Amino acid sequence: MTERAGRPGAADPNRGQGATARGATTSADTAATAVAGTAASRPTLAARLRARQPRRPATYAHRITRTYVVLLTIVVFVIGIVSVGVVAEYLIRSKQDDSAQLMGDLQDSFKNNRPDWDAWFSSSYRTHHAFVRVNVSGQGVNETYYAKNTKRFLKDTLMTYPLISHVQYQEDQGIYYYREAVVKKDGMTVDYEIWMSLNRMVNLVKLLLAIIVGITLIGLLAGAWATSILARRLNRPLAALTEAAKGIAAKENATHQEALPVAAGPAEVQQLSIEFNRLLAVLNAQVRRDNQFVSDASHELRTPLTAIRGHASLIRRHGSAHPEIVPESLAVIEDESLKMQRLIESLLTLSRMDHVQVARQPLDLSVLVQDTVDRYAAAQEPEVALEGGLWILADADSVTHILLCLLNNAAKYAPDAPVTITAQRAAGRIVLRVADLGPGIPDAAKDQVFDRFYRVDSSRSKKIAGTGLGLAIAARLAALSGATIQVTDNVPHGSVFAVSFEAADSRRD
Repeated sequence: MTERAGRPGAADPNRGQGATARGATTSADTAATAVAGTAASRPTLAARLRARQPRRPATYAHRITRTYVVLLTIVVFVIGIVSVGVVAEYLIRSKQDDSAQLMGDLQDSFKNNRPDWDAWFSSSYRTHHAFVRVNVSGQGVNETYYAKNTKRFLKDTLMTYPLISHVQYQEDQGIYYYREAVVKKDGMTVDYEIWMSLNRMVNLVKLLLAIIVGITLIGLLAGAWATSILARRLNRPLAALTEAAKGIAAKENATHQEALPVAAGPAEVQQLSIEFNRLLAVLNAQVRRDNQFVSDASHELRTPLTAIRGHASLIRRHGSAHPEIVPESLAVIEDESLKMQRLIESLLTLSRMDHVQVARQPLDLSVLVQDTVDRYAAAQEPEVALEGGLWILADADSVTHILLCLLNNAAKYAPDAPVTITAQRAAGRIVLRVADLGPGIPDAAKDQVFDRFYRVDSSRSKKIAGTGLGLAIAARLAALSGATIQVTDNVPHGSVFAVSFEAADSRRD
């Protein structure tokens, strides 16, 4: 019996302080651990930034390589399973046939209620790879006969684990094919049992699996490497196209003449390059037109503003001393301000046309042209030669405005020459023509007369009233109405503006 030191109930004077100190230390440690755990669990700023960054999309080469690896793995796996299954089924059937033959030979060698092992072993070379047990019972006899090494085979492992029909696994022995036959004759019962090793078959299947796995790994590695190289080579034109596009986008002083390189192949990338260049050409042309439009508008506005400021300065400096110049200067200021007003109104009209859509409806062109001409005030009334029944699909206000623009243009450049208005059918359309006998338009300028602020003769443009926007407005209105407009030469001189509308009766047909 061990005696405990100290009296029960005796208090240690330092015990409470030690406990208090230990409690405080434990509390501090717990708090420090909690703070450290909280700090560790709280994600850092870098981790949060990495989490917010979107994942980069997989490259073309990576996707091709991944697809190749997945497809090859699936195909090889299916082929391997099928191959192993077919080989295993074939070997099992072969063992089944061998066991049936051995069973027949065993029964043939059975004489005088006991097997003749010498005769059976000499019947086939397969007998040396088989284990046999024969049990004879009946008429007071109960004997069991074993082939060579069979007792040791059955003694090593008493338990068997059936896998499939006639196939058994024995511990430390491997897989065997088992066959049994019971024969009853003359009051005797003979039970024949044969075990044939399948270990060679298993080793063959393992070797086949190892070969398939090895070939698969080699195919995956080599194929992934080759596919990656091929994908990068195929992706090279796209990468070059991307770099060229980045270069154009990063260019500070763009000339709006840039184009992407057209790849020699493949055909899809080449076609993509061509279409991108077409898009760039359209956008660059639009940018150049907008820049030219701003430049021309600034120039056209600068001229009247200069005149207004000049005459205002003239009035301020000399108006008191020479009051006779005030009325003339005010007239010039009023005239220039009206020009600016007409220019701004024309610019606003063009700006609205970029975002407007018109509703087309059947119109009688003959009636509409005649009403417009009747309201048109000019020094010389246009000659109208239209037949009745010319129905078009268009917007009435747009057609009227187009006709007025063409008549005003003819009046500016040929004020004393006659203007003729005709119309006729042509291939399911109705073509309205406005012909004048003015100076005409050179062939090189025919495609530009419908541009904004374009004047054929810049030296005479200041002498001719107008903003240079009339034909541009007419072309835009024609496009909104589904019509086309073009200019040709008149005989003996002058110009013919032809506007082709869709015939209303052709739509009904």
